[in-house]
Amino acid sequence: MRMSDFEDLPLHRQLNMLYQQGIYIGKSKQEELTRLLFQLEYFYIEITYTSYRSSIYQIHYTESTSILEPYLGQIQVEYLVT
Repeated sequence: MRMSDFEDLPLHRQLNMLYQQGIYIGKSKQEELTRLLFQLEYFYIEITYTSYRSSIYQIHYTESTSILEPYLGQIQVEYLVT
């Protein structure tokens, strides 16, 4: 699936797909906002919640790996290497 195809899906389908098929990368908190980062195929989705997993504030889609930087400390490399 291309990123543009994913973006065109209704929000409930995007969330279902992320939670079922996406790879959870990490979580960050900044004041009242909580961000969850997922990888789905070759792109990344960062969901920002105002209340953890109940009220979505923003969704950011990108193919750039620069979005990983704030989460690098949470990635457990030993699980990536087999």
